[in-house]
Amino acid sequence: MKTFTLIILSLFAAISIQASENQHLKLMMNVNSQWTKQPERYAAVANLKIEEHTSFKDLISIHLTLVEKTLRKRDVSSLNEKQHVNRFLLLDKLKVYAAAKTFPTNDYLPYKNPVFIDKKDVHCAVGYLIQQSGSESLARKIDEKQKFAYVHEIEVAGVKEWADEFGFTIDELAWIQPGYPPNTATTPLNKGLNGSVNAIAIEQTNAFVYVAGKFSQTNDSVSCSNIACWLPGFAGWAWISVGNGINGEVHALLLHNNKLYAGGEFTQAGSTSAQNVAVYDIALGQWQAMGNLNGSVKSLAVYKNEIYAAGKFSGFLSKWNGTQWVDIAQGFLYGTETRTLEVFDDKLVIGGDFELATGALRRNVATYDGTNMGISGMGTLTPVNDFEIHEGKLYAACDFVSGNDTCPIAVYDNFDWQKVDIATNFMVGFDGKSVNTMVSKGDALICGGEFMATDMMTYGNNLMALRKNVDDSTNYCQPLLVTDSAVNALAFMGSSLFVGGDFKVNNFSDTLNHILTIEFVSTGITDGKLNKVLVSIYPNPASDFIAVKKDATAETIAYEISDVNGKIVRKGTCENETTAISLQGISAGVYFLNVKLNQLTEIVRFVKQ
Repeated sequence: MKTFTLIILSLFAAISIQASENQHLKLMMNVNSQWTKQPERYAAVANLKIEEHTSFKDLISIHLTLVEKTLRKRDVSSLNEKQHVNRFLLLDKLKVYAAAKTFPTNDYLPYKNPVFIDKKDVHCAVGYLIQQSGSESLARKIDEKQKFAYVHEIEVAGVKEWADEFGFTIDELAWIQPGYPPNTATTPLNKGLNGSVNAIAIEQTNAFVYVAGKFSQTNDSVSCSNIACWLPGFAGWAWISVGNGINGEVHALLLHNNKLYAGGEFTQAGSTSAQNVAVYDIALGQWQAMGNLNGSVKSLAVYKNEIYAAGKFSGFLSKWNGTQWVDIAQGFLYGTETRTLEVFDDKLVIGGDFELATGALRRNVATYDGTNMGISGMGTLTPVNDFEIHEGKLYAACDFVSGNDTCPIAVYDNFDWQKVDIATNFMVGFDGKSVNTMVSKGDALICGGEFMATDMMTYGNNLMALRKNVDDSTNYCQPLLVTDSAVNALAFMGSSLFVGGDFKVNNFSDTLNHILTIEFVSTGITDGKLNKVLVSIYPNPASDFIAVKKDATAETIAYEISDVNGKIVRKGTCENETTAISLQGISAGVYFLNVKLNQLTEIVRFVKQ
């Protein structure tokens, strides 16, 4: 019996090791697809340990290190003495290059691709080897003629001869060469903050950006205890404190009738005693008490012109009646906490980590119609962190796993919650701990959290756009950033997306300190109410054509395509449901498609291959 048990345990251990090795191989294949052609691929990743949510920079370093070690072991007895010496000298250089982790930045293309030499003169791995061999002129010629080419595509004279001289095959160089993820241009807010951002609220008229979380000052030494405002002035944008701040962590912000409501875990706002919730009168510039809630406040919302709070306090859901907080749930919710509130279909929708006292297992989502608590289908499989209305439907940002269930994103459809399926394979993936926050823009549902997202040619951590393929309506991830830690809060001001969280840096080295903006251009036009997409644009990158697809209710669309210098290269109208705009005769490069529908307009940046 003991022998049988040992056999079973050994079998499970072997299966576990094999699954781990396969996962590691998938990660390496995402860096360089040539891994599939290597006979040593399984041996190379054996016993490899990769931490969860490893950055792409570190994956490139791991890839290069594994390739370098493997190439050292290959049979090179066919090489002459000079080739042998040259090969191992350059493998020594590759080892140093991999450890240094200084790789090119791809701020040219919107997808993962080789970049031979970037704008800061950083060489790719193959370019670096050519440079270190004393053939810098060859590296420069390749960069000038074929900056974005994979090794097998390079036609510049002298490459094959250089490879022979230094003891490498073209296939080996192709295996060395990684692709680099697109670098979304990020803008820091001055020097950022010295702690995490949990919530963002934007006063659109005056362009005041309120942020809150767990910090004590900006990194340019402005004291702003746990809440601050980023605002424009004569000397440019600057940080200011909000009424001397709050003495504890803030999780929720709400702007309503020229007042800023804050919820969290605190006992004082400014000089005013406040138990976990307070209100700042923007006109008077002072904090005011707002009753007491006996636990952490995670979300605030306005429903039927009244203020509601959700969190980890008695009852989980309360309404402010003007003088005190009133428990609305009355025992209907039990469990850990409520985390988010959203108004949808004339009801207040409540999300969190809880169950409903209905006699049947209903979890994580409930509703309130102003009089009675109610159900929302059977709820979601995993706890809910945020809601967002997108394309006329209510979506939920969830924890990835709860018990045996997985459901990072759910949508309320056909009177119940459905898991949003995202197709995955060795080049497409979406995995992590949680989706913390969502915001809708055009055809994209932008998701922030603590996760890794991969879509064929792109890779990212913690921020992505969820989109549908126009051809078959399947969902796919468009990674946007490669931050070193979680994204907690998102908000738009025009096309500027403000992003807050636990992160300090993006991509390889952009220092941001918990708050940043990016310019996000959607690939569609929405109606502005339920975020219903009226116009969608695809594909991107494009080769022979770019298509404009409009909703049956949309009228004639006018369009213009211009190059980066503003020169118009195409213009016309789209009257049919789908119009294919020919790109024949247009040189490869970056272009802008400006589409106009009634009073709505959208500018889409696309790449002509």
